[in-house]
Amino acid sequence: MASTTLVTITYSVSTAKRTEFEGIIRDLTARINNSQQAVRFSVYREEDDPTTYVEVYECDSTEAYDALEDSLEDDTSRMIRRIATDFATARQAVMTLSKMN
Repeated sequence: MASTTLVTITYSVSTAKRTEFEGIIRDLTARINNSQQAVRFSVYREEDDPTTYVEVYECDSTEAYDALEDSLEDDTSRMIRRIATDFATARQAVMTLSKMN
């Protein structure tokens, strides 16, 4: 099924923590993508500001994204919380977009 919903989360990570963050985010990407069929996860770094990252969740539906957290293993959930508490330095901006038919 084609994605009908995109969820983006934008935040900054300090330069001092970038290497550690990028290792964690690679592991997180593999964990989510290997365990989910209805949600595909990727992360992008802004070209003009390499401390700014955008997580992109391509979802079969809004419900699939909403159910994601409940379906993750404990270690994966801890990684997500750690990114929010230990790495994200700027306020996180979350946007949900629905595909127009």
